[in-house]
Parts: sequence; structure tokens; C-alpha cells
Amino acid sequence: MKVCRKCGSTEFYASGICKPCKNAGAAKRYAENPDKDKARANAYYANNTEKVKAEHKKRYASDPKKVMASQAKWVAANKDRIKTNKARWLSENKELGRIYSHNKRARKRANGGTLSKGLAEKLYKLQRGKCACCCKPLGDDYHMDHRMPIVLGGANEDWNMQLLTQRCNNQKYTKHPIDFMQSRGFLL
Repeated sequence: MKVCRKCGSTEFYASGICKPCKNAGAAKRYAENPDKDKARANAYYANNTEKVKAEHKKRYASDPKKVMASQAKWVAANKDRIKTNKARWLSENKELGRIYSHNKRARKRANGGTLSKGLAEKLYKLQRGKCACCCKPLGDDYHMDHRMPIVLGGANEDWNMQLLTQRCNNQKYTKHPIDFMQSRGFLL
């Protein structure tokens, strides 16, 4: 009978070390030099992306409840980390954050459709940097607006989007576009 060469356990890997001893050694190496360990893991993932993805799918397929419980446990233990990473990502990717929030809201309302990346830049050029409602310069704090609001059945598609200043978008809110422009005196 084979035994672990470190602790004497009978459950061991091919290297002759049991799982608890192997995990303890890995934790010690990580504590001593976390950057080196992260770099090693990233290099392995880069070289074996398909293999890692297949392993993840296989593990999820074998016991999805266990995987989801593990993910929920990790999320509960790392809420601050998730919050700071999300805030950093949103500050670095304002346009993608806007598109993400619009797509999420449309999914909740089951309106369908998704906005494409680069839409805000495209609309900014088409509108020549001016608000579609008041024709004032948009600046950096512009809002992406659905011409026909999602609440009124508008689609979450690129053709239904426009850029408005914060003031115009807040005033328009969920009003029908014709009613809103009539209240502004543009349409009779």
C-alpha cells in the first residue's frame, strides 16, 4: 500500500503527496510570492484556454448546483472587491457601461434587442456633438436615450437611440416623443 511521503495518508496523487499536503504547499507558495503564482496561472490559461473552458463546462454539467453554490459563496466573501472592480471598470468604460445598463433594462422588460458597441461614438458623430432635442453641445455627461421609450414598447435597438443632454433626458423621461416635442413647442 502506498502512502503520502509527507503525512502518511493513503489518498495520494501520482507524485506521492496527498491532496491536503498538496493544497498546503500551494497555499504556502502563493503566500510567499502571489505575483509569480498569478503569472503562472495566467500563462497556463493563455496556452490552454480551450482545455480550461472544457473543464469548466464539464464541472458545471456534472453538478450545476454545487458550482453555483461555490460561486455564490465567493461573491458573498468578495463583495467589496467586486464593487471596486466594477466601479473602476465603469469609470474606464463609460460607453460600454451605458450600453450594458440599457441592454440589462431591456432584458428585464423583455423588449428584446441589444445595442452595439461603439454606438455612442457613432451617434455623437452623426449628431455632430449636439443634443438631438435642444441642439446644445453634449459634453461628456450626455445620456443615451430611447426615442420611443422602452416603457411604451420601444425597441432596444440602435435605430431607436439618440444622445441627449442630461437636462433634456430627465425632462423627457418616459414621455412619448411627439408629446415631449409638442411640450417644447417644436411640433403642433
